[in-house]
Amino acid sequence: MENVFAYSKLYKAGKKCCNGVRWKQSVQRFELRLFSGTAVRRRALINGSFRFSKYVHFTLCERGKIRPIDAPRIQDRQVEKVYTQLVLLPLYLPSMIYNNGASLPGKGFHFSQKMLTQELVRHFRQYGRDGGIVLADGKKFFPSADHQHIYERHRRLILDEGLREFGDSVLRTIPGNIGMPLGVEPSQAEMIAYPSEMDNYLKAQCRLQGGHYMDDFHNIVPPDRDSREVLSILRTQATRSGFTLNPDKTRFVPFRKPFRYCKTKFILTESGKVVKRANSKAVSRDRKKIKALHHKVLAGKMTWEDVWTSMNGMIAYLKCYDEHKNILRLRQLFYQLFGFSCEHIENFRRRDKCDISQLNRSNVRESAAQ
Repeated sequence: MENVFAYSKLYKAGKKCCNGVRWKQSVQRFELRLFSGTAVRRRALINGSFRFSKYVHFTLCERGKIRPIDAPRIQDRQVEKVYTQLVLLPLYLPSMIYNNGASLPGKGFHFSQKMLTQELVRHFRQYGRDGGIVLADGKKFFPSADHQHIYERHRRLILDEGLREFGDSVLRTIPGNIGMPLGVEPSQAEMIAYPSEMDNYLKAQCRLQGGHYMDDFHNIVPPDRDSREVLSILRTQATRSGFTLNPDKTRFVPFRKPFRYCKTKFILTESGKVVKRANSKAVSRDRKKIKALHHKVLAGKMTWEDVWTSMNGMIAYLKCYDEHKNILRLRQLFYQLFGFSCEHIENFRRRDKCDISQLNRSNVRESAAQ
């Protein structure tokens, strides 16, 4: 406990927790007393008298899906960040497969897509378009997590009694004693490693190439393997790991047909090229955003610099996929509405300067009239 929760580590973690949220009043108070507050919290951790505060519950609408978020107080986030970075991840990472790419350093959403693309190319060189892929999705992955499964993993891996008791106390703060809350860093680390037993069995025992991004799983099935057998093994191992697969999203798709993984459409062509298409709803959503940006600029509710940032974000997302035509159409729509190209930031800065000069002229006229 003394080595993990050292003062210097807690202080640096507290500084990191403030990044991006310094506009909050609670964060400003926390950072103002960070030097002395860190010493108080460290003493409580070593003495065993540290107590977690209640979670702050709110909901987010992410890509049209409502997600309940349980966020801890920033004082608890400071302690949980140190515990996650120095205890959980060093213990869990050696047992994870390389293709487990969610919320890990150097990995992420596009890493999982890149690994799947490499697996498809490797499969095509050996078998062509024969075979297929098994897709699966965890049903209520976070809310249905079994605490006993996590307690057992703590007893097996965390040998220090103080650190094990602290990890168990994090679980006991969860209301209802079932599931893991979204927005908590130890919860994220626990759920990343949750299906590791199933991953290792499919990779080492069944010799199946695959991976997953949080609760989205995929396994490539060669033509000499039975897809129904692979689906049966997948369901059995998921049950042993303590989570349930969604029956509507767990299926086998042959490579001669397109399939979706993490809301990305993959197409394995006859020449072996892997075509990635973005979510079809993203393009229509971007067109609506551009029209809304035009109205906000005319009403004076948005600056040209913000318009450039929004437009650049839309195009940068589509550039990760084979969406050249849709990018051209978005740029064409922007030119029709605004009258200039969106490819160079100087066009936006020039208009920002014009708006400022016009505002200064109007102020001078008003003062002269008075």
